[in-house]
Amino acid sequence: MGRLARWFVVVVNRQGRSPDDPMRTAMRQMMGVFAQLERGMIAARMRAGRRLKAEKGGFAYGSPPYGMRAVDGELVPDPAEQVVVDRIRDLHTAGASLREISRTLDAEGVSPRRGVRWQDRSVGRIVARF
Repeated sequence: MGRLARWFVVVVNRQGRSPDDPMRTAMRQMMGVFAQLERGMIAARMRAGRRLKAEKGGFAYGSPPYGMRAVDGELVPDPAEQVVVDRIRDLHTAGASLREISRTLDAEGVSPRRGVRWQDRSVGRIVARF
């Protein structure tokens, strides 16, 4: 919570105890406005920082896609996951649906990066990158 928002909390708490007090209501609304402004400013700084990092050639956007990992801000292939990506590509080329690919990977004991089972959406995101 920013300094201004903390000040508003103090002011709101010093007002009358009645929740119907118009001054208390106005201050609470103002606190909400400034809290929203602060969240927006943080998000804008994050976007600008990611954009700057991407312009410099670094990886700056969330979790790396399956089959890749971030090393020193750069995307590099993950050898273990690349084997799985190649298997997905082979199954997809053979005409298997996303659901069939998910079930095949689960049956073969291949674990996804997160979770216990493969999800059709996860396989779909990998296939979309081919």
